[in-house]
Amino acid sequence: MPSSDAQDAPRDTIPAPAEPVTPGMPLAPRPKPIIPPILIDRDLPGPLSLKRLTILGSVGGLDSRSGYWIEHADTLYGRAMITERIIPFATIACAFTALWVWMGGTFPDTLDVMSRSHFRKTHHGRRVRAFDRKVEHRDLARIGPLRVTRPARTVCDIVTIFGDRTEDMLLIEPIADCMDVYDFSPGDCMTILDENPCMPTVPQARTLLRSVSRIYAQRRAGNNSAPSSEEAKNEISPA
Repeated sequence: MPSSDAQDAPRDTIPAPAEPVTPGMPLAPRPKPIIPPILIDRDLPGPLSLKRLTILGSVGGLDSRSGYWIEHADTLYGRAMITERIIPFATIACAFTALWVWMGGTFPDTLDVMSRSHFRKTHHGRRVRAFDRKVEHRDLARIGPLRVTRPARTVCDIVTIFGDRTEDMLLIEPIADCMDVYDFSPGDCMTILDENPCMPTVPQARTLLRSVSRIYAQRRAGNNSAPSSEEAKNEISPA
């Protein structure tokens, strides 16, 4: 029978890097990449260079003047570097922006952040959606320079933005994929919702999570779950 400590621990908790450290000595800084996370057209040799690199698939375009190096987006730490450079200063990546950090894929159309500020201007061609929500410290992680909601909290924020409309059902598979990779369940998300009853659209969020639960259960029954991300274990530290 599992211990109470194991039952109480959040299932998506990922340990800090287990690297040998000399007592009293700071960790060596991670070397800066040769190619910066964000490329601006003025940093390139010609006005068409950014467009050409985007067409060739070397750069993921953000707007007409900026983009991110695709190879950086292949790793968790690289996506964190990209996101930290794009979102407003002193904000926390959440919702779809956080999901991109954890899972990759197509960069989202909006920049979702936790902040009490309102942002009228776009950042790199993306509208900034600011959410003033209560978040527990245990639901936050730090990946390099970026503060981001942990996977279970990220899913909770997403399902409270959306509801049980037909088009929202397209979110079920990506959410289930995130649960597979980071080893948490719909029940963990329900617990977070219970702890935050003032979050908007909680009834609709529960409906969507019940749909996710069916896919989650089918995957477990078929033993088709994806392996946990070893990369994440080496990159994430407490917020």
